[in-house]
Amino acid sequence: MNRRAFLAGAVACALAPRVAAGTRFERGVLWRVMREGVAASHVYGTIHVADARLELPPPVLKAFAGAKTLMLEFLADAYSKERFLEAAMFLDSQTLEQKIGAEDFERAFEHLRPIGLSREFVNKLKPWGVLLNLRNPGGADGSPLDAQLLERARARRMPLDQIEGVEEQIFTFDEFPMASQVALLKHSLAHRDELLQLSARTLDAYLDADLAAIWRLREEFVQRHPRIAAHQAVMTKRVLYDRSVVMAFRMQRQLRRGGAFVALGALHLYGDKGVLALLEEDGYTASRVF
Repeated sequence: MNRRAFLAGAVACALAPRVAAGTRFERGVLWRVMREGVAASHVYGTIHVADARLELPPPVLKAFAGAKTLMLEFLADAYSKERFLEAAMFLDSQTLEQKIGAEDFERAFEHLRPIGLSREFVNKLKPWGVLLNLRNPGGADGSPLDAQLLERARARRMPLDQIEGVEEQIFTFDEFPMASQVALLKHSLAHRDELLQLSARTLDAYLDADLAAIWRLREEFVQRHPRIAAHQAVMTKRVLYDRSVVMAFRMQRQLRRGGAFVALGALHLYGDKGVLALLEEDGYTASRVF
């Protein structure tokens, strides 16, 4: 695996955060968003993994065909990939082994070695850099939904926009307390098989467009491991709730023009703190399409 591709576009859903139960927007990954006097737009919840089962459903393709612009969470280019990788590494004398201990470092290296990373390279990764790639370092068949949308948009020469810049994505992880980074990584290494099962069940729930089931799976996971609950709560705030507020605001620069197609992680759609609820607070209405 090319080191420059490592971590590109990695987003938070790999970390299985804990969230409170919600009562709104429990099912559905494609929503029509409208406001008086403006043409309808669509908001599509994706999942940031590659799997052969992940194909754009017909209702999504139909909504996308009528869109004027595509807005994604993040558009990676050569600079942003390099910048994200640089931020995920210790640039001083610190090492991963110092942070998590020799035994857990060996576990981390064994999990990441299949993608062609050297021991020296892994040892310079920060704990969050390992976490984002630990779930499935061997890769998978298929193309992420975001990438499928981007390919189609470029073929149509559609105007493109992004919700976040690379520095904002870096800030989300790099300012996460080191103690929590270490705790979550050590826990993930110790419970890797369970986390892989969680990822598989999460994908199944996503394919059923069952947002509530995705939240419930994470709630149950934290209930089984209360020692990491406080660390997960901090991660939830940084990665989900705080970002959803920013996303709902940034999306509106395209929604106000109408005919936009916005794609972002499905976890940001669910509940009273998700982007759909926030958009309704700003005068939009959201109705489920698929």
